[in-house]
Amino acid sequence: MRTIRVKFVDFFPSWNLENNFLIRALRKNYQVELSDDPEYLFCSCFGDESLRYDCVKIFWTGEDLTPDFNLYDYGIAFDHLSFGDRYLRFPLFAIAGNAQRAVEARKAAAEQDLSGKEFCSFVVSNGNANPIREEMFHRLSDYRPVASGGRFLNNVGGPVENKLEFQSHYRFCLAFENDSSDGYTSEKILDAFRSGAIPIYWGNRQIDKDFNPNAFINCHAFDSLDQVVEYVKAIDNDPALYRKIMQEPIFKNDQIPYGFTSAALEDFLIHIIDQPLAQARRISAFSRKADYLTAALESGCIPPDASEHGLQSHA
Repeated sequence: MRTIRVKFVDFFPSWNLENNFLIRALRKNYQVELSDDPEYLFCSCFGDESLRYDCVKIFWTGEDLTPDFNLYDYGIAFDHLSFGDRYLRFPLFAIAGNAQRAVEARKAAAEQDLSGKEFCSFVVSNGNANPIREEMFHRLSDYRPVASGGRFLNNVGGPVENKLEFQSHYRFCLAFENDSSDGYTSEKILDAFRSGAIPIYWGNRQIDKDFNPNAFINCHAFDSLDQVVEYVKAIDNDPALYRKIMQEPIFKNDQIPYGFTSAALEDFLIHIIDQPLAQARRISAFSRKADYLTAALESGCIPPDASEHGLQSHA
């Protein structure tokens, strides 16, 4: 098995260098050596250390960001885009086999007795999101109390320890993203499916490309939140309709799309690494020069010709 040298930079502080979904995917096909002299640099969005390296750069983010292909050879993110062999759409919810777990949990929940379940849950800690999320919480709470188990708008005596277990006691789940952006689908809707609830979703206007639209409530399919609330009321008061929605598969044709499987990620990485190293580069020579100049700007060592390239500091 071939040995490859890799390094992870610009990830969030809790990122585990030795145990993360990227390195686990790599280790299925390669011996992986963590090195300060990497052949392959895995980068994220929480810094600019990547600009100081000259090697194959692979960008990943769980945030609502589009990879800058002038700075990275390859990108793994949320956007629905096509860019040769340089990009893989691999949403956050696809990590660690969560799609398969959601399929199995939803089918099991569809057979459960609903009589013991309460109305709706809401688990959010970030209060600095699009205000539509808080607005929907209050509008729905005017109909029936919504149990908020996160740090934001908490009304259950404190933050819950286990989100999925908490949500499993409710028939509906508010699954609103921090903001709305086409293609950006985080773990929120899949967590609702996994907990056995019907997601009330807002965020990705193209969510129907990811999931069966008959299996959840898509706020983007309505003209107003008032219409969404009225539809929730109708389902809440019609056990047959609720059961019908719960029996819908979460993915179209009851098939997990290839792009949401670990095989898609592994194949993408294999394609990159099995090329001769020099041929795996995709950033232009000019962009690599721009990398150097940007790094110099960030460090305060501004080359005399930097302004010719129109570069600015990220500070």
